[in-house]
Amino acid sequence: MIQSHIMSVLPRRLIANLWASQETRISLSHLAVASKQKINYQQHDVPIATSPSFLCSELPIRYTHILRLLSSLNSDSLQNPVIRNVAHRYLSDICTMLHPSLRQTSPRAFSNTIRKLRQRQASTLIRLRYALASSSTATSHSIIVMDQINAVSLGIHFLLDQHVSWHRQTGNQAQVICPIDIAHQAVTDARSMCADTFGESNVPQVSIKKSGSHPLEVIHVPHMLHRILYETTLLGLRSHYTQPHPQEKTWWQRLFPSRKQPALQLDVFGGPTSIGFRLNNSAMLSHHDLQHDIPRDPMGVPTCASVLRQASHSEEQEEEENMEWFMLSGWRMAKTMACHFGGNLDVVSAEGLGSTMYLALDRDSQLLERYPSHHHQRSTHLSLQRATSQLDAFLYAIADPNTSFQYTSPATHHHAVSLTAAVGHA
Repeated sequence: MIQSHIMSVLPRRLIANLWASQETRISLSHLAVASKQKINYQQHDVPIATSPSFLCSELPIRYTHILRLLSSLNSDSLQNPVIRNVAHRYLSDICTMLHPSLRQTSPRAFSNTIRKLRQRQASTLIRLRYALASSSTATSHSIIVMDQINAVSLGIHFLLDQHVSWHRQTGNQAQVICPIDIAHQAVTDARSMCADTFGESNVPQVSIKKSGSHPLEVIHVPHMLHRILYETTLLGLRSHYTQPHPQEKTWWQRLFPSRKQPALQLDVFGGPTSIGFRLNNSAMLSHHDLQHDIPRDPMGVPTCASVLRQASHSEEQEEEENMEWFMLSGWRMAKTMACHFGGNLDVVSAEGLGSTMYLALDRDSQLLERYPSHHHQRSTHLSLQRATSQLDAFLYAIADPNTSFQYTSPATHHHAVSLTAAVGHA
């Protein structure tokens, strides 16, 4: 009875409060070091940032911030069925995290819930990339919104992923890692992907060179660094298929053929404050390669079109098993991953000169994550009254006129949001 009362009466006020709330930014050190409070979680001391109490309070704020970013879209965009679906999915996830019983559940059950949320987060973000960043729908404003949502979503992914990693001891916890080892694995995986797609005989060679006198160690999430290097290497390899070099040689090259050089060279070097990577590529990159796009395979074929269809619950679960991999694909997502904890990923490309990609990771594990500043909260705190008004307008804009449940017009201010209704729409 109490839970039913909370579900039907409090949500609108709670969501408005989350709408106006500030996030709690974390650093890699918050994810790598076990809490001094010694939270015993299956006999392991885990970081406080991965604890149930922190996740239950922090994730609803971040989910609501994504809705807040979506609210900046025009009314036509908000009536897009994909945007409406995404908005209701986030309301459903907020409902899950706010449910009073979640904090009291067993560690195993809580971890299973977090794992499912991680899968949902991935497929939801891919839906947004189709709606906001595909070539047929993208505008300058939607691209900006997509960049900001990527940043918030990656922070959510870190929290969800690190909780699962610590709970299941997968080895992917934030820790001191050797970048050269991860670089070798990323290059091997990228070349293997190209071999599967284009055939082994034509895969360009990639050499890896270590330099610098400083130790090559940094605190980071192993799979995340691997994915950044994998995506940049894959992009470089793919450029040799999409933009081949001219085959005609000069008379000097025909008379004195030189020893064949690797098409790509990855230099890994350590500095006093950062770890650096430089990928030199003899082929240039296209402008399209560096833009937002939907997930594609190396040949450019879309890989996640199925997320747009109205699937049954069982089919959706089956799709989402692969969505976490596709969510992190592409140059723009690699750039977001690199920048999240103070790093940077950039590229210089010119016709006839090839391209060079630069990745720098800061050694300071105390740097707080990057988080987009909301335009109406940059200098002053957003009042609860204004947050409520914005929330009302947004919920009214995403209401489906074809369903029996409709949100009341924000002008009346008699709007009451039910989490059970949100779940029904998700």
